[in-house]
Amino acid sequence: MSPDVAAELIEALEGEVNNGGFDQFFYNNAGDNTADTILALEAIGAVRTADIVKRAAAMFPGGMPPKERVARQNVLLATLHSCRAFEALDREFYEYLDDLAGLVKTFKDSH
Repeated sequence: MSPDVAAELIEALEGEVNNGGFDQFFYNNAGDNTADTILALEAIGAVRTADIVKRAAAMFPGGMPPKERVARQNVLLATLHSCRAFEALDREFYEYLDDLAGLVKTFKDSH
């Protein structure tokens, strides 16, 4: 994965989760790229954040949200669209257990 793509995916994740939690990340276009976002986090060494995103994704039937936005939104609205569904994972994400900005910079500098 290119450093620029990784940075864009992680920036989208941060923007959505910080603005409205994982519910917003999955509801919006950024959620189309959930699997790639996890790979990006792993590529830069943000393994704790990758684990949080994996656990959020695992709440969907089949263990990963549908890539197609409308299908993903339908699942959210039917089963997960609750302010409490992702609450614990949102809080965990907000702790920033990984220095995402620093890891992205290091990843970019090394490529």
